[in-house]
Amino acid sequence: MSGQLMSRTQSRRDALWTLAPGEVLRLTVGPGPRQLRVVEGWLWLTTEGTREQPAEDVWLLPGEPMELPAGSEWVVEARATGRFQLLVPPQPRPWRAWQARITWWLRGFRPAPPRGLRA
Repeated sequence: MSGQLMSRTQSRRDALWTLAPGEVLRLTVGPGPRQLRVVEGWLWLTTEGTREQPAEDVWLLPGEPMELPAGSEWVVEARATGRFQLLVPPQPRPWRAWQARITWWLRGFRPAPPRGLRA
């Protein structure tokens, strides 16, 4: 991994990161998981191993995504100039108390089943 730490060349508008040849980026993922998607070039991602999980080296081509778990640390390097997006995957939205009350209230407007006549 030669080169220097990547300068911040990220466009906030489209979450696009650019690495020049020889540039290296240390990436700490958090607070939640992220998805790295290569836009241009080849990227090499590597992470240190532990006793529980071995080291991982991955080459990604344009269009290929990779899920990066929260809390993981990666080193990213481009073979030539490389561009990638670091995206937050959609998360399920929690059911809120007011949604439960509205659902309960709407159930009250269902037509009642017909009742028998009493004499």
